[in-house]
Amino acid sequence: MLEVLRQRRWLGFTAFVVAMLGLCIVLANWQWHRYQLRQAENARLDAALAAAPVPVDALLEPVPAGPGQAPLPALPPELEWRAVTATGTFDEAAQTAIRRRPLDGRNGYWIVTPLVTETGTLLVNRGWVPTPEGDASTTPVAPDPPAGTVTVTGRLRSVEVTEPTEAPPPGQAWAVDPAALAPASTATVLPAYVQLESAEPAAAEGLTSPLPVPGHQGMNNLVYTVQWLLFALVGLVGWWRLMRQESRGDRHLDAPGLAGEDGSGATAAPSARPS
Repeated sequence: MLEVLRQRRWLGFTAFVVAMLGLCIVLANWQWHRYQLRQAENARLDAALAAAPVPVDALLEPVPAGPGQAPLPALPPELEWRAVTATGTFDEAAQTAIRRRPLDGRNGYWIVTPLVTETGTLLVNRGWVPTPEGDASTTPVAPDPPAGTVTVTGRLRSVEVTEPTEAPPPGQAWAVDPAALAPASTATVLPAYVQLESAEPAAAEGLTSPLPVPGHQGMNNLVYTVQWLLFALVGLVGWWRLMRQESRGDRHLDAPGLAGEDGSGATAAPSARPS
């Protein structure tokens, strides 16, 4: 086989196979790393979903609201989807429809209403409504939130940031951004929003709520890891089989009786039969 490898065409082919194997291993390692990250995220999600609800004040500190304030602190990853409770009154006048929130293949809006608590304003995503007759410029009509003192139970979500863009129609917004959606009279806001699960007293019907929570992710990364390793194995086995086939062909040509005495490879002409 060493004689085969010394041939120029086999040197080039072998270099190509080595490069292919290296690429497959790099891609398999990358997918494996992403799978491990997703597994860690799945573990955090499971822990958050299994935890009992606690008052939101026990997990988050209110921060100053209003123009010129520092950006809101990021929600720690272990608090994402954590169940919390909060008590206050809904500010229906500041209710906003958040654009471009599809659900089950349909375009629609999240209905976000500020809940004014003793420690600060907390944005509550009360549920989803479809786009009115396919017209995104028309703000949907949502059912009124419960009046008076309300206790909500929901799951913490990271706040979104309003990107500079064209202004949406009145009553609508692009993102769940407490800095932009909190009422002007608000002194402090909580640096997260809540995806509503239930309220006491209960809200009127008309919203799709509670909204779904994510499931486990990462299995596709594991499949891709195995796939790239199989590609590498197929390439290696294919290279080995071709090498053996080429080597056997060379030995067959060099075998006694297959080449002429002069080494030219021509066989002697058969002698004529006597008549």
